[in-house]
Amino acid sequence: MTETTVRPYPEAPDQVAAAVLDAIEALPEAFSMTAWFWSRGSRARALAPEQTPRCGTTLCVAGWTVHVTGWTLHADGVSCSKDGITRDIEATAQDALGLTYSNLFYGSPDDAIAGLRQIAGRADTP
Repeated sequence: MTETTVRPYPEAPDQVAAAVLDAIEALPEAFSMTAWFWSRGSRARALAPEQTPRCGTTLCVAGWTVHVTGWTLHADGVSCSKDGITRDIEATAQDALGLTYSNLFYGSPDDAIAGLRQIAGRADTP
């Protein structure tokens, strides 16, 4: 019998932020602050948590947050689902990062990365 290793999704806000930073670093071409989740082409597809974004697919900080915490991003670009629950990407990401509201999802890419670094405990000190 073969044992399988299940990789748990990060749950604590600092772990989630660290996972998002790692994902963006691994796939910088899939990071854009222009949409929660966008897939190139006329036939946009959902993005399951075990899938790597395909060429031309981009996610913002909120989209990456939802993706690395085990939610499926829907082709509509604004909703996600997990365990039979469908939610808004923004609200789901806020919960995962321990935020009530934040400009983290609306600012520049540099500001978004800086905010994630702060949550992850990776902020540069002067």
